[in-house]
Amino acid sequence: MGSRSSQQLSVPPPAGSSGPQTREAIPTLPGGLPPSRPPSGSFNAAVGSTPPPAVASQQLPDASTEPPPLTEGILRVKVPPERIAQFLSTRCSLFRSASSETIARIAGLMQGLECAEGVEIVSQSHISDGMGILFSGAVQILLPGAGGELIEIERIVPGDSFGEIGALLGKPSPFIVIAEEPARVLWLPSQAAQGMVANVGPIAEALLKRVVGQLVALAGLKQSGELEVMTDIDAQLLQVIEASATVESSALPFQGATHKEYEQAAPSVIAFAELRDFDLSPSVLSMVPSKTVRMHRLLPVKLDGRVLTVAMVNPRDQAALAELRRAFLAVEIVPVAIGLEDFTSALIRLKLDESRSTPRNSGPGGRIAPESFVFETVDPPERETRPLGIDDSTKFVNRLIAAGIEREASDIHIEPIPSAAGFRIRFRVQGMLQDWSESVPPGTSLKGITSRIKVLAGLDITERRMPQDGRIGISIGRREVDLRVSTLPANRGEKIALRILEAAGSTRPLDQIFYEPDTLTAIRRILNKPFGGIVVAGPTGSGKTSTVYSMLNERKQTRPDTNIIMAEDPIEYRLPGATQVQVNPAVGLGFAEVLRSMLRQDPDVIAIGEMRDEQTAQIALESAMTGHLLLTSLHANDPVSALGRLEQLGCSRSLIAQAIQVVIVQRLVRKLCQVCRKLDPVLPILHQSLVARGIVSKHELLLPRPVGCDACSGTGYIGRAAVVESLILNDAVRQQLAAGVSFADLRTFALEDGALTPSTAYARYLLQKQIISANEVLLSFSD
Repeated sequence: MGSRSSQQLSVPPPAGSSGPQTREAIPTLPGGLPPSRPPSGSFNAAVGSTPPPAVASQQLPDASTEPPPLTEGILRVKVPPERIAQFLSTRCSLFRSASSETIARIAGLMQGLECAEGVEIVSQSHISDGMGILFSGAVQILLPGAGGELIEIERIVPGDSFGEIGALLGKPSPFIVIAEEPARVLWLPSQAAQGMVANVGPIAEALLKRVVGQLVALAGLKQSGELEVMTDIDAQLLQVIEASATVESSALPFQGATHKEYEQAAPSVIAFAELRDFDLSPSVLSMVPSKTVRMHRLLPVKLDGRVLTVAMVNPRDQAALAELRRAFLAVEIVPVAIGLEDFTSALIRLKLDESRSTPRNSGPGGRIAPESFVFETVDPPERETRPLGIDDSTKFVNRLIAAGIEREASDIHIEPIPSAAGFRIRFRVQGMLQDWSESVPPGTSLKGITSRIKVLAGLDITERRMPQDGRIGISIGRREVDLRVSTLPANRGEKIALRILEAAGSTRPLDQIFYEPDTLTAIRRILNKPFGGIVVAGPTGSGKTSTVYSMLNERKQTRPDTNIIMAEDPIEYRLPGATQVQVNPAVGLGFAEVLRSMLRQDPDVIAIGEMRDEQTAQIALESAMTGHLLLTSLHANDPVSALGRLEQLGCSRSLIAQAIQVVIVQRLVRKLCQVCRKLDPVLPILHQSLVARGIVSKHELLLPRPVGCDACSGTGYIGRAAVVESLILNDAVRQQLAAGVSFADLRTFALEDGALTPSTAYARYLLQKQIISANEVLLSFSD
């Protein structure tokens, strides 16, 4: 703690009193705390000491009845040990696995501190004499940033600990800890903390998890440029990790155990390693797609029998581990921890960092000149077309949009973060977010960029407290591009998302979406019917809207006399030959209202952007029974779940059975580059996972894999393909659905009847045609 000694200190008055109170300061140790009790030589000696007598109160008492202040804004208070023990066992994750006896002994060594708002509890300028656990209030862990400002590393809530690094190393803390609001803290002296970690295995393990998390957070901030390179702090964190991970066997919770037995008893202890310690085999590295490698910051580094060792920047990422275990059913995943810099350098060395690849120029117009943009702006009282201006923010927005279109990105994200620039820019390319590596010109600010985008989108530039949505139209020669704009107020400014929509690429022939012949034939047959419902489902970002547009485009070509009316929120692409209606809830124009008016416009085909409410679903399904072809989308993970979703929206099973013709659920995976793809023997473990899912047979040992060439910028992939699961509602399925059988039984019946084409069968076809790699399809399954 920072020491600010004074002979006369003004203390905020307690509740109910008037005016400040003056107390005499007492001597302090170098870290700021007084010698409350004789220091113990070891944890065993400390826990054997007699705890101080209990105080009758069951909560932290008012500061006015307690001993003198430690330093300005900090008072020491008496807390009953049993009260501390109860708090540690129920609220503190550090002691969650410790025995009640251990917690009781530690509670007897702690003292209470009452800290005023804004006081510096832990300082970088003094040797730390203890660690704290927040009892109530909130505190911040901070570090000086590259520009001298304080960057928040973590916000501590009750039950969390802080100050561990300095206390365990006997050095000044690498972090600054400040009370964000009036806070009460339980303080444990350094020597007791050191003995606790050296002798209590569960606490050492919990502390190891926490320090690894701090190291990962620090490395991420350094990588983003928010913090300067601070190798001293890294070294201190790694020193604590090493000390905590290599506990002597004599100090383990069970005496006489070997390290191997300890690892078996505590399998969650994760080792720290470096990638140079492993012989990185291309066959092992290819087991996990580079998309997953970059998304979760992990690398498969060793395959020993059925055990796959995975090096991870965040080895406690349960979502990543679950995804790997779900993909590789026959493999045991063992994570090890690696540094972020080690991982980043490996990405470049192994050519897995697509963000450093040169953008492909395979788009319709090749490279784009930002100065050629002509924006369609909204200026009252009339709309006019005018070129971009010349100021710094204007030029930067132009260059930013050009970069997104060149990369064939679907979205551009402008996010406020605590950095020198004040924001960062990322592109979503083929489903993956990539940082923009280009430098930001001096004088370009987030406010300037936000204002420019709002002007182009016709939004209110003075409104910064509420989200806004708008649209920007751009002409690039003969190309017409729409940008869907969304602003969101955040704590450091406004976050902006730009969805890039280009009509020229919005519709593709159906045979470039549905590769499997039987699925394609069934969809085309139903698409040419005069009535019935077609439901396209899938998770967010799975290409549902593009599929619906492609279906409408084919229907328009095969039946030119078709009257197509669409209700959308918002209108994503311009579809010539179709009437597109923008839903506007602000004026009471919802999907249901548009749909009622549609039916009076003599439509042949009705397209609903998404089924969201009971009224819309009811009217839409009824219209599908009365001579209209209905196309719509839903959020669902499989076709049977989509039918269940319609039932949840208030549609009866008999109505669903009569109205719906087909349900399609799709997920996007990356397509192999057709120039450099290669057939190679697959690893036995990977092969077993594919066989277990029924994707390949036991005798199929050669499968396609990515290689990398100039055509795909060395990534091995170009574009994305859909893995589809389709359910055709024939008479037998309709009868079962209307009879009220459970959806689980309905799926089983549809599989046996052949009405349901599972995604595994569709993926098998894509693999046989060398359209996708085995790694991509494995990670696309949800079960």
